[in-house]
Amino acid sequence: MKKILGTKVVLNLTLIIMLIGGITMTLGFGTCLYLARQEVARETRYKVNQDLSYIRTYVDGELKRVEDVAYTLVSTKFGRTTRNDVGEGFVVIDPSTYKIPSEEECFMLLNQFLDANPSICGVAIGFENFLYQDTADKYGFAAYVTNVTGKKESLNLGNIHDFHEKEWYKQAAALNKPYWSKPFRETFAGKTVVCFSLPLHGLDNRLIGVIALDIDTEMFRKKCAEISPFPGAQVSMVDRDFCFVAHPDSTFLLRSVTEVGIYDDYLNDDSMKEKMMQHLGGSGLVNKGTQHEAMFYYAPIKRTGWTIAIECPKDEVFRGVERMKRDTTLIAIGCILFMIVCFIHLFRKFKDVTASKAGMESELKIASGIQMGMIPKLYPAFPDRDEIDVCGFLKPAKDVGGDLYDYFIRDNKLFFCIGDVSGKGVPASLFMTVIRSLFRNVSLHTEDPAEIVSSLNKALSEGNVNSMFCTLFLGVLNLENGHLDYCNAGHNAPIVRRFIDGKMVVDYVQLKTNLAVGVFDTFNYVKEEVDMKPGEALFMYTDGVTEAENAQKELFGEDAVLAVLAEARARHMRTAKEFIDYVYKVLKVWAAGVEQSDDITMVVMEYRGKKA
Repeated sequence: MKKILGTKVVLNLTLIIMLIGGITMTLGFGTCLYLARQEVARETRYKVNQDLSYIRTYVDGELKRVEDVAYTLVSTKFGRTTRNDVGEGFVVIDPSTYKIPSEEECFMLLNQFLDANPSICGVAIGFENFLYQDTADKYGFAAYVTNVTGKKESLNLGNIHDFHEKEWYKQAAALNKPYWSKPFRETFAGKTVVCFSLPLHGLDNRLIGVIALDIDTEMFRKKCAEISPFPGAQVSMVDRDFCFVAHPDSTFLLRSVTEVGIYDDYLNDDSMKEKMMQHLGGSGLVNKGTQHEAMFYYAPIKRTGWTIAIECPKDEVFRGVERMKRDTTLIAIGCILFMIVCFIHLFRKFKDVTASKAGMESELKIASGIQMGMIPKLYPAFPDRDEIDVCGFLKPAKDVGGDLYDYFIRDNKLFFCIGDVSGKGVPASLFMTVIRSLFRNVSLHTEDPAEIVSSLNKALSEGNVNSMFCTLFLGVLNLENGHLDYCNAGHNAPIVRRFIDGKMVVDYVQLKTNLAVGVFDTFNYVKEEVDMKPGEALFMYTDGVTEAENAQKELFGEDAVLAVLAEARARHMRTAKEFIDYVYKVLKVWAAGVEQSDDITMVVMEYRGKKA
């Protein structure tokens, strides 16, 4: 009965975990998709606004250049003039400094102007009739020269029509300020052009005439074609009557937005239309006919009342997000199916848990035996060497632990180390085994403890997907003269027993700060050195000693370790093993009745020097 209840508890717990996991995964995926969508929209808005700003600057600069060229033409011919804010007013000519040019002079002037300004495809200058009262022209005199076909043509518009009623002349005269016309189809070559008209007045404020410059809008269309924020994006430009000035499809030019069927819904948004009419920028979501929605961004060119717009297909903008949504959905379904399979598998294997657990405990004991067999345990460690007395001790908190120590002699030098691996259990023990093997192998090729630690660090950092690390204190003692080279990698500072002014002093070694091994593969470790006199010793340990807890959750502490070592010296304990046994005895009394929470490791090394 008890076994059945236990099975139900495990199954119910598994179902709850699966449910919580499914809900968490769904919420996580949903949040990630929402944030991704917001970020894509933000990046798109930024990118498109940059493109809009670029085109606006180009178009406005070209229009401004035409205005400046028009004023230059007037000032060149008529001498002293007063510019009354081109773009805001008209040009006033001082009658005392000019004479009305003849028809031949006008044509010659305009031809010279076109030669000097190839970007201008046509230029006209028309005068009021009172200035040419003796002309035989039917409607007065207006010189017009164009090179729109690539070959210059010269006409007197007064012989063809009443140019005073044409938009380029009439609007500029009526408004008393420069005027940009609506784009129109040019007669000679059928190109789409736009005209800038500049009224000319005398000091008596009487209209003298109007000068007009034509430019081909094809350069604007080409500039718009250079911009493509997305593969399916389109850049267009409309005038103040919402007729296309630039569009990827040249058949749309001069046609109204409402006339082109796929743009029927563009002006249905009253707020967006109102902003355009007020020469404001903004964005919106529009339907392009029966096709998908488009993200629509627009900005004004106030000089002419035009609007530049970039439309980005919504499915194109969010294609990556939709692909991620599809992939995450498939992953979520796969995870749910996997969880179901795992649940079924868990249900079937539950009966074997007890047997497996027993097998694991047996294997852990074997692993513990193998691990403990890798560290030095004999004492004395080097019976044939009088110069040194070394003893080590390791008590794992579990079956296997992550602490280590090791020492051996090569070329009359003692190589030793003590370390503490992050974590507990099997992973830490495996990491400890690797470190001990690397210590032995690397120490065969160098005697520099900093080089040894650096080599260990590089080897452990490579492929360290579990981000494990190990604090390490490593030294090399010359048994001939007692010179000790050592390197500390984030480990607890050892305690040294030294002679100072003839007195024995027990205190912590002052160490330079170095990172633990396995953290950062290019860290530069620093070696330190000291000369040891006969009778001086090092006590090395892991934090299982200083952090041992008693029943009141109090830590043993570093000061207590100093006190215990001083007391052991006062009791005339001579050997390294006596020191370790005494410290461990004090720790057991301190932590009586409390389960050991961390590995306890200690190493005592006393340098005795060579006998005479």
